[in-house]
Amino acid sequence: MTRSSIPPALLELRNPSTPSAQITALRDLKNEIVGHDQRKEMAVRSGVVGPLVRILSEGSRRVGKRNGGGVELNGSATRIRGGEARIGGSQEDWSAEDEMRLQAVLVVGSLALGGPAFVTPLLAGNILPPLLDSLVLRDVPSKLIVATLRTIITIADAVALDRSWTETADGPLRPSASTVMASQLYTKTVVESFAEILVQPHPSMIVHQEISLTVQLITKTCQDDRQRNLLLGAGVLDVLATKVAVMAASGDVTLRAIGCESRHQSREALPIMYLPDILEAICAIVKGSNYRTARFLYSEPITEIFPTSSKSSGAGEIPNLDGHASSQGADRFLPRLQAVANKHESQFSKAFPALGSISMLGMNPQVDGGQFARIPSFIDAHAAMNRTISGDEFESPIFPWLINIARTRHGFDRLSAASLLSMLKKYSEAYPSDESPKNRERALAFLVVPLLVNMIQEAAHSCDTKNKSPPGNAQQRVNDRKFLEQAQIVLADLIEGSPALQKAAVDARAIPTLCTILKRSFDPVAASSKPLWSPRTSAEDVIDPDVDPGSSTLGRPGLSSELLHALRYREGALRSIAALTDREDAYRKVVIENGAVACITEALVPYPSQELEESNAKQPGPKDGNPIPVLIAACWAARSMSRSVSILRTSLIDYGVAKPIHGLLTHPNVEVQIAATEVLCNLVLHFSPMRDSLIEAGSLKTICEHAHSANSRMRLNSLWALKHMVLTATNDIKTKCLDELGTGWLIRTIQGEQKDYAGPPSQSHVSTAIGMRTPNAAGEQVDLLNAVDEPSMEIDESSSSSGDEDEDNTPEVLRRPPHRALNSSTIRSELKAIKQSEQDPRLRAEHDDLRIQEQALDFIRNLIAESKAGAAEMIDHLLSTIGSTRFFEMMASKLRPTSSSSPSTIFPPSPARTRSPLSNPRDQGLTFGQLHFNQAVLAPPEILLSVVFILIHIANGRPQHRALLISQTQLLNHVLPLFQHPDRRLRVACVWLVINLTWMDDSSDMPAARDRALSLKALGVEQKVRELTTDQDLDTRERAKTAVEQMSKLLDGSGNGGPGLGLGGMDGGGFESRRPLGSGFGGARGWRGE
Repeated sequence: MTRSSIPPALLELRNPSTPSAQITALRDLKNEIVGHDQRKEMAVRSGVVGPLVRILSEGSRRVGKRNGGGVELNGSATRIRGGEARIGGSQEDWSAEDEMRLQAVLVVGSLALGGPAFVTPLLAGNILPPLLDSLVLRDVPSKLIVATLRTIITIADAVALDRSWTETADGPLRPSASTVMASQLYTKTVVESFAEILVQPHPSMIVHQEISLTVQLITKTCQDDRQRNLLLGAGVLDVLATKVAVMAASGDVTLRAIGCESRHQSREALPIMYLPDILEAICAIVKGSNYRTARFLYSEPITEIFPTSSKSSGAGEIPNLDGHASSQGADRFLPRLQAVANKHESQFSKAFPALGSISMLGMNPQVDGGQFARIPSFIDAHAAMNRTISGDEFESPIFPWLINIARTRHGFDRLSAASLLSMLKKYSEAYPSDESPKNRERALAFLVVPLLVNMIQEAAHSCDTKNKSPPGNAQQRVNDRKFLEQAQIVLADLIEGSPALQKAAVDARAIPTLCTILKRSFDPVAASSKPLWSPRTSAEDVIDPDVDPGSSTLGRPGLSSELLHALRYREGALRSIAALTDREDAYRKVVIENGAVACITEALVPYPSQELEESNAKQPGPKDGNPIPVLIAACWAARSMSRSVSILRTSLIDYGVAKPIHGLLTHPNVEVQIAATEVLCNLVLHFSPMRDSLIEAGSLKTICEHAHSANSRMRLNSLWALKHMVLTATNDIKTKCLDELGTGWLIRTIQGEQKDYAGPPSQSHVSTAIGMRTPNAAGEQVDLLNAVDEPSMEIDESSSSSGDEDEDNTPEVLRRPPHRALNSSTIRSELKAIKQSEQDPRLRAEHDDLRIQEQALDFIRNLIAESKAGAAEMIDHLLSTIGSTRFFEMMASKLRPTSSSSPSTIFPPSPARTRSPLSNPRDQGLTFGQLHFNQAVLAPPEILLSVVFILIHIANGRPQHRALLISQTQLLNHVLPLFQHPDRRLRVACVWLVINLTWMDDSSDMPAARDRALSLKALGVEQKVRELTTDQDLDTRERAKTAVEQMSKLLDGSGNGGPGLGLGGMDGGGFESRRPLGSGFGGARGWRGE
């Protein structure tokens, strides 16, 4: 057996003699350690990291002197220098220094293949900065850049195997590899280097490799909004949009956009094999942000190749680049699929006209067209039945183009296209046009969702270790694993919140497949190969005192690739199940029938706490615990499953969901705590059998502590859980909860004094985009973001004051006319509005603060709601603790008109709020006065409704409580305008308040009740109630009649006391009326307390 050459090579590297000797030493070292972990360990412990860093740093410094830094800043634009020298792949001569750096990069890559244990000393030795300095284009050969990118990707893959459960609420217990790599990788200089690589012309294969490896690195490492905004600010997203547009305009013939079919293959177009990499990088950047999605959708290259047709154009005609209209339009990418008939195209009413309508025919030939004018309605009905979905149903023609890619191609092409479709779908739901989304969802349900489910089924079959079919090659197994992990995430994102898409997935048998995958993720994984035997332990090796201990000490081994794969597809299965069971109880029962609830419970168990302290902990198994992403996904699945009363009372109890959820409330990671609190909101409802056990276990005290958190989401969900916990609870529990929260804190929360934004409104977290000269779809060199003819899309300057708004105070960008022509000015204004609503810290803080105020008011509302012990005692306790004067002044401040707030800034648009509530007055039951009601000077309806129901519950107490409330003249004057509020819930609540204030307990209360009725009449309340007796809303009208009758009897002296209700609001016994994501049944109208 030959002796290892590592010591001689290290000796030469530590004491270099000549460049050729160092190159020889590096080659010998590389050949020795390849595929041999023990020799890698010996090299690391002997201090090989330090010489490698020195070699790479010296080379990067020499390059920096030659190119003068590589990047020239000119204001907000970054100009690329030296790119012309690389056109056509021409490079400078390969020098000995280049070869030495290349060999050093290859040695680093070989060490990184050993896993997280070897990446830890590499990062501790600061290996990344010199590697990243090698990505400068000028005077750096492409061969070296490609090798460097591959090495960095190898390091990123090894970092992914690191034990991610070391993250805590205050950060990592130690600087984790992922944290160190992200801090060094995502800097302005490095991101600009990425942009330089991507923007260069690519006529050669070596440039194709540089671009492909760069986008792969972005996809693997871009994880948070700071990194995504940094890439956006550097212009990377716009460069990637240009790549997509060029490929669509002159790339593969089968994928060319409308009007570009006759174009020749452009030298600027990347080969079609790189399309998945480009689309995945775009998804990684736009993820979680409507603004970044809009930046891609409205980027100049995309709107040029995928223009939106205007109303004046012919149906389905989209103008091409030459200005001519294409007869086929975007319909060329869609098969013939029957459209959903809208309410204005009722086939039954056209084919069978109403009685009497035929007799009116021919009465006015000039208008009706003669005696048989209605006969063509049968033809119209037939045409409506045969109407197919066209490309005009979508926000942009890029939707049908992506659908076509998903349908006609396979593998990663299909997966990446579906992933980008899911991102664009979320944006179209948040900012829709006036077109109905039913046809868009129908197209996705029939054309995309079944393909995703089929991809999951095929990948699950290929990855099944019990499968007897012969395994494919290693690359195919890697691809199957990636399909299984990512396709489930894409499916969950695509079907989230859409009943039509959820039904399509269920019809494709997605639930049995996902449950099988989830159960299989807990099967034992194949053990990794054992290390080779050595006569000496590593501890016996003598360490050179001159060697840095940080760069010569191995880290923890991390997870095996098999276990990491199991955890990733476990997370995907849980997220898909959570998205599928979000609404329908029938789908939840299918999950139970397939035995997945036990797996959901097991997925709620974290790793033992001692694992955080043991540096040499053994390799965990699939059942030993779950990392943070799996815990969060399991909480989402449990939250969706707990929205069923029958499941809440049976299966969730049988499998013991409450215990792990209670444990996760004190998990070190704050995101896990928030996810667990969302589940707790459903588990502590008044009809849940787990409620008492959770309170006894100490959940109430823990949630009260979380309510004081600095995290706004934690405060919101904690108050949401507490308002459910006190509903119908005993007065002892209510008093304890109020004491734990503190009345002073509760008052400050309701008054909105807690602000957690850290910056002025003009502060922007998105850097200015650089200007880059890049080829457009026509192959011309243009300045991407700073064109001369068209103003830049950059909108980071301070926004102007808002102008007129729609009836529901929603910004105009949220109510786009369908298929209008977009110009640069319109695009900039829309992007500015979207960015302001999403990134302005003041608006976000105001939005969070008001949502928390709503929950705090609902907490008081449920605290004094009717209970078995009686609410009168709690009303007395609340008023005595806070002070009646201060309490009623606080309620009046919520009702008092103000011109400083607008509902559009309080509750940002969501799919449920995008259309104006005043778009159809008949549906809302509005009168003329209600149509002209000025909502801009009042708080949002949710805040107003909570305050009015608090007053309803106080009026439901003793007679002295009603007398105290009737004496608050200023407060009742603020209630008076709400009788004409456009929201029917508020009008009904105001009537209930009158009913409770005029309620008479017994005959002894008659004089006081009559005095209260006289006071209400003097305030003008009686007139307001009488006006509501003609309200178009049935509930409002009937309650108003009851209130009028009750007041009339008191004022006339009959004193029968009304119909005997006095329930504090039959419609509002404690729960609010809306139900945002994560609230469970606590906000549903059907679950109100009677």
